[in-house]
Amino acid sequence: MNKSHTCCFTGHRPHKLPFLRNEDHPQYRLLEQQLITNILKKALTDGCDTFLTGMAQGIDILCAELVLKIRELIGEHLRLVCAIPYLAQAQRWEATEQARYKKILAQADHKILLGSEYADGCLLARDRFLVEHSAHMIAVYDGASAGGTKYTLEYAYRKNLSVCEINPNRLMPFAK
Repeated sequence: MNKSHTCCFTGHRPHKLPFLRNEDHPQYRLLEQQLITNILKKALTDGCDTFLTGMAQGIDILCAELVLKIRELIGEHLRLVCAIPYLAQAQRWEATEQARYKKILAQADHKILLGSEYADGCLLARDRFLVEHSAHMIAVYDGASAGGTKYTLEYAYRKNLSVCEINPNRLMPFAK
């Protein structure tokens, strides 16, 4: 994995962005358009060929799915690497979310298991791993919420990553 050609993702979970649970919601569609545009920009303009996801519910899972979709559509060799914080990460998720998780893992180019069991700080360790192995980041952050997304975004800035921030509260449709 060449760090200079790697882009990671961070973003809110569905409890902070409830529209993530509904693919037909207009805000979901707008976010999906923004993410596709930015993933393509990172791939085609910034030379990113590897995309690193922490496999958390919400933005991580959505971005992983979009990388796989883009890879299939444009035929470019884009690699998806899944950084799994601990083995049972998805064990308590709803069945539909577990299915999404397993489908992504089955199509990923590489899986990195960071820990065998849940431990205090393992999710932040995963977030640091993402930043430390990337030169680029796509972040979906509302600009106000505290938590893992804010921590990871601030860490990325401290580590001088090229960051594309998308505020989910300010999404605008693309002009036709």
